[in-house]
Amino acid sequence: MKFFFLISAAFALFVTCPVAQVRDGMQPESLSFVEISSAEYLPVRADEAQGKAGAGIKIVTDIADDNAGPPVERPDRSHLTIEAEREARLGDLFAKLGTESDADAAKLVAEEIWAIWLDSGSASVNMILRRGTAAEEKGDVDLARRMYDHVTTLSPDYAEGWARSGRLAYSENDLSRCITEVTQALVIEPRHFYAIWTLGNALEKLGRREEALEAYREARRLYPELKALKDRIAYLENEINGEVL
Repeated sequence: MKFFFLISAAFALFVTCPVAQVRDGMQPESLSFVEISSAEYLPVRADEAQGKAGAGIKIVTDIADDNAGPPVERPDRSHLTIEAEREARLGDLFAKLGTESDADAAKLVAEEIWAIWLDSGSASVNMILRRGTAAEEKGDVDLARRMYDHVTTLSPDYAEGWARSGRLAYSENDLSRCITEVTQALVIEPRHFYAIWTLGNALEKLGRREEALEAYREARRLYPELKALKDRIAYLENEINGEVL
């Protein structure tokens, strides 16, 4: 509940005060989408993949450790709708992510979550998102912006589109747009740990350290083994307590 109040407060900051003072100091490291979920894992829908073998984009069905042993028996969800099955699967994965103590194993779970998030349900939207991500990786910010804008226009209920657009806005130092868009992503998918990370980055850049710390703690609650979160929380806790040398 407290975290959702933080989201509302962060959004209200730019409704009432669109220009804020950016705070100097040690800024959080850039945590790229590639670091957590490489573009090669962006989903390709079956109808889109016909005739495209070897195109360089993997078709994601499940991301698993080759050395994981025999397959784990999963509950029968054949009676569920596609959306209900998706939510049930995400629930299982988040439960696992929250208790996994090995960073490498946790990353595999996070990639499974991302594989689900990345599928918008539309082959065309998936393709546009891939183009935007590829453009951003190559430094073509203008093309990335056009692609992400297409995604959010075509699929306004797609959290990943807002999360990526918001992160791009952060990289452009457009903090008003960043917070607006990652807030929209979190309204759609409150567990989106990367959107929460971006919100924390933006709040920290504005000098709102306590709120940034709360955002990072919420993201770590969802993804405890993400090192960037651990490091940032430790840094801010020390800074707030006056222990930074």
